[in-house]
Amino acid sequence: MLKGLAQWGQQLYWTRFTDQRLGPAPRGSSDPGLLRSGFAPCLLTVLRLAAHQDTGGRSDRDLAAALVRAGHLARAVELVRSGAGRSGPEADLVRLVRAAGEGGDLDGALALVESLTDRALRDSALVDHIAAVARAGDHEGAARLARTVRYPHNWPRAWAGLAKAVADGGDFRTALGYAARADECAGRGAESGAVLVTAMEIAHTAGDHVLASTFADRVEDLVRRAGREGVGQRAFLVAVLTAEARAGDLDRLDAVLRSVARGAAARAAEEAEAAVVAAERDADPDVLCLTIRARPSPHFDARIVPELVEAIAGSADREVALAVADRAEELLRRDVGFESFALREAMTLLLARHGQLERAVALADRIVEPGLRSARTAEVVEALARSGDTDRAEALAHALADPRARSRALMAVVGELARSGETARAEALVPAIPDRWGRGEALIDVAAALARQGEPERAEQLAHTIPHRRARARALAALVEPSEPARARRLAARAVFLGGWALVLDDLERIAPGALVAVADEVMSRRKARTPGTEEPQR
Repeated sequence: MLKGLAQWGQQLYWTRFTDQRLGPAPRGSSDPGLLRSGFAPCLLTVLRLAAHQDTGGRSDRDLAAALVRAGHLARAVELVRSGAGRSGPEADLVRLVRAAGEGGDLDGALALVESLTDRALRDSALVDHIAAVARAGDHEGAARLARTVRYPHNWPRAWAGLAKAVADGGDFRTALGYAARADECAGRGAESGAVLVTAMEIAHTAGDHVLASTFADRVEDLVRRAGREGVGQRAFLVAVLTAEARAGDLDRLDAVLRSVARGAAARAAEEAEAAVVAAERDADPDVLCLTIRARPSPHFDARIVPELVEAIAGSADREVALAVADRAEELLRRDVGFESFALREAMTLLLARHGQLERAVALADRIVEPGLRSARTAEVVEALARSGDTDRAEALAHALADPRARSRALMAVVGELARSGETARAEALVPAIPDRWGRGEALIDVAAALARQGEPERAEQLAHTIPHRRARARALAALVEPSEPARARRLAARAVFLGGWALVLDDLERIAPGALVAVADEVMSRRKARTPGTEEPQR
């Protein structure tokens, strides 16, 4: 494992790595005279210059999505098609269909669907469009489109998406009819689990708990039949158990946990028996040992338990979450194999999130390796801070001996304090973060909170104290949204100068109408210039 990866966590580790590789902000980038006026033409000039920097396919997709949200679907399609030299441009067009539907441009989305040449992608895009049409209130039109879906494997998803959209609009009777059609199309195929969960949720919302229980039973049977090979099916049973637990019904959950415990006991017995057979074989190699075992009744995969605990932690109330934690802790006392580590991790975070600090720390302290133990304790601090208990989270963060884990933990506390409006306390805590990059990253949350509280000058000053180029750019970009237009344009230009145009996409159309189109034009002209045979002839 890379040094420090466990203590920082995946996201922070790679963000830190990238920021340090790009280096510090250049001298003069905090000069108050730089782009002081905040004129829109100045920002457009900076954007056009920055558009010639290669930011990769991810930023191009973000730009296309931003164009769709701003009402420039045709330009977004042109941008995506201009990248036809790379793989999968039509897959990006399917994403635009989804974005256009969410933005309410149903005619444009349908025209884009019909323009796709790949039949499979066109079918998939049509399925997404059907749900958007239903959400707009045209249930009959959506149903007509669902009947035109070409490939049978897409039929269940089309009708299930239509059912969910209609249910969200309050027409549960019609939604259940569409869900039944989806169930009929799915049969026992790969989509059956998702369809059954959707139908269960609709029935439960409609108040038909008997029907909801019937769908839940079928999901349970499906997952039981799949066994350990049904990796994708576990999520459906987790969804069922979580929904029932939120409603206070833990009967099915208890039955699943008992099945997991019996499965763990059966595996332990098999391993013990195998060890005895191996010992007998080693004692007399001339003896042939054959063991015939009856096929065991199928038990639920132990991997479902940590996934369930994780889902409960973020969606159920405190009473239900702690009841599930007690049951999972009882299961931990048995040997569930390699799933014990994942279960202990999920339980630790659940307990921390619901204020059970002592129990969470006790589980974290069972980890033998110091680096992993510090990393788990930092995760406890993050969960505790998110729950609002910043006092105990701060105390636990200061107690961490590992400087990387302590930096991560204190950054989480600073972020939660800033988001809750305690900006003075958050700013005072920043110097306690051991890592230099971590101090700058924590200031992003503080600066953004100050801007939301009406202190834009102080927020901008704080952002310019961040040493790393990319981190400072993210801080300036975070100040754009709560700022008045002239200041927002100046901040956006400085963020683009330091970190590229992709950082400010969400706010560009508001502060500088036409800026998104200008960036798209420059990106496409750059591609045209790089494509052989597209240069204009010289006179």
